Amino acid sequence: MRAFQAKISSLPDANVPDEYMPLKGRIPSDDFVVSRKKDGSSLSLYGDSSWDWTPYAADNRTINFNFNFWSSGELTPQRDQLAREMRWLMFVLIYLRPGHGLSNKSLRGYLFSLTFIARFCELRSLSIYELLADPALLSESMEENGGYATLIIALIQLLKHLGTDVVGFDVVSNKGMQNLQRIAIKYAHKLKQHPPIPTRLYSSMLSTLSEELAQFKAVADRILNLLLECANDPLTGKHHSKQLQRRRERGLGKQTWRPSFGDLLRKYDLEDYWTECGYTRSIIGLEAAVTGAMVAAAIAIQAFTGMRANEVGTLPFYCLDEVKRDEDDSIHYIVKGRITKHAHGRIKRVQWVTSESGRTAIQLAQRISLTIHKALGNMPEENNTRINSFHLFITPRYLFRPNQIQYAPARVLLECSPALRTRLQFNIQEEDLLELEQIDPHRAWRSEEAFQIGRPWTLTSHQLRRSLALYAQRSGLVTLPSLKRQLQHITQEMSLYYCRGSAFAVNFIGNQDKEPHFGKEWQVTQPVSQFLSYAMHVLITDETLFGVHPHWIKNRLRDADGIVIFDRDVTLKRFQKGELAYRETILGGCVKIGDCDKNPLDILHVECLTSHCKNLVGNKKKLERVIAAQTHLVEKFNKADPVSTEYRHESLNLTILKTTLANISNGGVDSKENA
Repeated sequence: MRAFQAKISSLPDANVPDEYMPLKGRIPSDDFVVSRKKDGSSLSLYGDSSWDWTPYAADNRTINFNFNFWSSGELTPQRDQLAREMRWLMFVLIYLRPGHGLSNKSLRGYLFSLTFIARFCELRSLSIYELLADPALLSESMEENGGYATLIIALIQLLKHLGTDVVGFDVVSNKGMQNLQRIAIKYAHKLKQHPPIPTRLYSSMLSTLSEELAQFKAVADRILNLLLECANDPLTGKHHSKQLQRRRERGLGKQTWRPSFGDLLRKYDLEDYWTECGYTRSIIGLEAAVTGAMVAAAIAIQAFTGMRANEVGTLPFYCLDEVKRDEDDSIHYIVKGRITKHAHGRIKRVQWVTSESGRTAIQLAQRISLTIHKALGNMPEENNTRINSFHLFITPRYLFRPNQIQYAPARVLLECSPALRTRLQFNIQEEDLLELEQIDPHRAWRSEEAFQIGRPWTLTSHQLRRSLALYAQRSGLVTLPSLKRQLQHITQEMSLYYCRGSAFAVNFIGNQDKEPHFGKEWQVTQPVSQFLSYAMHVLITDETLFGVHPHWIKNRLRDADGIVIFDRDVTLKRFQKGELAYRETILGGCVKIGDCDKNPLDILHVECLTSHCKNLVGNKKKLERVIAAQTHLVEKFNKADPVSTEYRHESLNLTILKTTLANISNGGVDSKENA
């Protein structure tokens, strides 16, 4: 009979648990080793109420599979039996599931679903085995929480694949699962996509985030020195009464009093900073200050890379590379990390491009973590390539818990710093809802409690990922100067790295059909962002437009009242199929599909005006702004040298621009308003 080994994909070289031999009995004995320590000794046994899975975590995080599903009360015979059934089903998932091993996140998801149905079974005096065999009861249990239906369906399909002889009991038939599948589909339809952050709120959030990092950076040396002083002496920073208590506990005699935390704040001139930020004057407040700075840095990294939250949290200490392109002298910043999503739970090394803002955030995080690593006597080595060796984010709590052996990365989520979340969440205004309705008019934004005017915007980390993809692609919609400044650099970077034919792009993002890189989302978002910009600046604008395309819209899409009538879904599909395209230009926009055949050095697009380019979408207001700037430039050349080539060239361009404006005013040049 074949022996089965636990499928631990994330750390294949770890000390694996015992092998499972079905001949010895269908269910393992209670002393079967399900996890081992680094030295090979047993850590958790099959019969334990909780399995410690930490040795098999890709990032050293503490992971426990707890089978005590009840929230209160004592262990009863029924609870013990249900817990045993949960253990067996988890064992099946770990040992007997064909293919790659499940990620720890997936295993936790299955455990949560088993916990839910175990509670349901306890109330109905059922076993889990009985529930999984009864389609009516199974559907009833899932009606209460359809979010678990998909996992339960996958579990049942696995049990059916293994067969009754292996798992020991029958499960519901395919026909009996039909209603369960309907419940899963119904639940999925209720789920709403992460909303993009409206541009006003996005700009305010990024500006505040930048201010938070700058404010901490200004006092970072003093705070980190304060942190080291408190870490080096367990009495320093404590109140005198606490110091006395600690001395008595340790049998120490009378010694010189160590400075209290208030004394240290005065010593390092941090009293005003502490008061402004609202931190408590204690070691706990110090941990909160350092953690808050790391969370702010993590959010900034996510905002300027498009990474997922867990990918930011597990970045190695030396994750930042600077790369110089052969084509120019500019420096590009590359973030090196790892993913497990879409990699069957295994660690996969990947890279992201970031901007100066992302680089600044990483360097601040390195500065904080280096202080903590130094205090722990665990200095990162620059040539160390092991992804688990040293983390970019490490909690300062380890400094005050010296018995900790294995250092896991810190949790750098928004919920870890409620004060920072409050400062980043601005109140929703009418203009924000109007923008959301433009992005997705089919969603009833105003009926959802989370999007009421005057309510703080509920910020989630994945919104940053979607917003970056949408707004960086659609930078023409972003009119706030502060947002344009912060996104301009990363937009240029993305244009370089994701353009087809770029030698650097090939090395950087590889095969995007296989690599789960942010560039994939970037490309998927591109037609959506083009459509949104096209709708706002061409279809529903009140501006005076000119050119062949606006003339076509007036004659084909406008009704008798002058309102442009268009089908949003049909138009979006045309962008997605490549039948329509739109990009903004200095004069308005261009609907050319594919590469432009005009002179790339003609930044004013005067050739488009003189040739009456059919792809031109001219905007009168933009043309007037260009004329004003060009007039100023011509005057400067005239003063410098009125017979220079530069003056003659720019003067000719100005004449063409002014002639076009005059024709528009007289009803020519295919003006949308006057045609």
